[in-house]
Amino acid sequence: MLTFVGILETKAAPSLNSYPVAKATIYLDFDGHNVNSSMWNFGTPINCLPAGMSDNQITESFNRVSEDFRPFDVNVTTDLAKFLAAPLDQRIRVIITPTSDWYPSVSGIAYVTSFIWGDDTPCFVFSDRLANDAKRIAEAISHESGHSLGLSHQAKYTTACTLKSSYNTGTGTGEISWGPIMGNVASKNLTQWNFGPTPSGCSFLQDNLSIITSNNGFSYRPDDFGDIYNTAANINVSGNAFSEVGIITTTADKDIFRFDLLKSGKIKLNIEPYSVGEAYSGANLDIRVELQDAKGTKINTYDIADSLNVRLDTSLSAGTYYLVVDGTGNINTENDYGSLGEYSITGIYNDATVNTNPGNGTGTTINPALGSLITGERVKMGNKLNWKNDFVKTGEAITVLYTTEGKAEFKELSRPDAAALSYIHQISSPGVFIYKLKIIEPTGSVRFSNTVTIDAKSTISIFKIIKQAQQPVVINATQAYEYKVVDNSGRIIQVGKAAPGTKSIDIRNYPAGIYNLKLSNVNEQRVEKFING
Repeated sequence: MLTFVGILETKAAPSLNSYPVAKATIYLDFDGHNVNSSMWNFGTPINCLPAGMSDNQITESFNRVSEDFRPFDVNVTTDLAKFLAAPLDQRIRVIITPTSDWYPSVSGIAYVTSFIWGDDTPCFVFSDRLANDAKRIAEAISHESGHSLGLSHQAKYTTACTLKSSYNTGTGTGEISWGPIMGNVASKNLTQWNFGPTPSGCSFLQDNLSIITSNNGFSYRPDDFGDIYNTAANINVSGNAFSEVGIITTTADKDIFRFDLLKSGKIKLNIEPYSVGEAYSGANLDIRVELQDAKGTKINTYDIADSLNVRLDTSLSAGTYYLVVDGTGNINTENDYGSLGEYSITGIYNDATVNTNPGNGTGTTINPALGSLITGERVKMGNKLNWKNDFVKTGEAITVLYTTEGKAEFKELSRPDAAALSYIHQISSPGVFIYKLKIIEPTGSVRFSNTVTIDAKSTISIFKIIKQAQQPVVINATQAYEYKVVDNSGRIIQVGKAAPGTKSIDIRNYPAGIYNLKLSNVNEQRVEKFING
């Protein structure tokens, strides 16, 4: 019998990506893997069983690990195809498995700097020794990935520089309890990259962030929002509600937002770190917010001592205001070194008309009553933008603006009819494209939409795979391609070339086990996994 995993088989890990535009890749392998490596088990093969975790557990672990690596230009993924497409010297496979008897007494193991070795030496997290607990497994994944990126353990010393523990176990209890990722922090809520001593001595300080971003072929993600006033971004507004999502990427990073009140009124905001559960479980960011007036003078600082979020509830007169979002420390962390990660801004205003500045330094405003989000998608003809029918009103003019990854200046692309609800950008070369709409009202006032990013580094798939239990795999392709069927040990059992059209591949007579179907041509490489048994 032929049984498939992936989209049609719940035993396969969900396909998840944290930052798919990145080349550098950390692959979380929950599906089981046959390891043949001279670096492990004295070269004897290791048949690693699947992790045995539910989809919900896998997703929680993935989300926790993704937040640990959120500041960096690296993709955390459960997608084998993403891993195989990454450069050999910028990837690591983390095998999460209960197959642990070959390496006793540890919860995980990795070679330091193996991320850049270029030979696919994996690292391991032993789920059976972590009771299949999603948090503990996530902490171990980030820890072992940290080793592969060049990090040693973080230790704890007394004030007299006497080694207290080779693994720093962190400090505090509850929501703001803290610990370093390269320590032993299963019981701590806020876990972060750290600048601190190693077991080599209390004066041997390890700068986690510098090592990660200097030695592995990748650095930080591009800054999403400006940290100076003339590049202050608008807060997305719909009706009387605020919403925005951002990332604090470096210790020095601050995100500045501007909004204008045309009338006096009351504003309530909640700025929260990304989390996976109660008490901001899984967060890496402790937030501080400063409210400033039009001249950049501080009105108030908001930093809750015993919580990671910030709440702002205040009455303001008409005028221009800035909101400055920053990472901060607390009584347990002592500084803001590792206070990095994603945050969201949500809130409402009452008895006030709010306009937001688009951040281009011109003082142009957005009317929030008309603020609807645009969305983007890849289609065969290019990149498609969609917006709601209430976004543009009679007599208004639309201009589509765009830029590409790494460039700050938006350029005019097209001026669609005011009745249009979509626009397709027919791109001539791959890349990452960023779009927004400029709306000119009959009065001459200008407002802008949110921005939307479309990753068009690869083309729309030329392959359509049809998989049904107890049937051959059917491939419909729009271009000629080559194919291979490879068993879990890496042995090729079928190979061939196929013309455009329909092709069936049948392996039902082969031994039971996990197989990979590899499809490739000059425009696309794809891997599909299934089980024969």
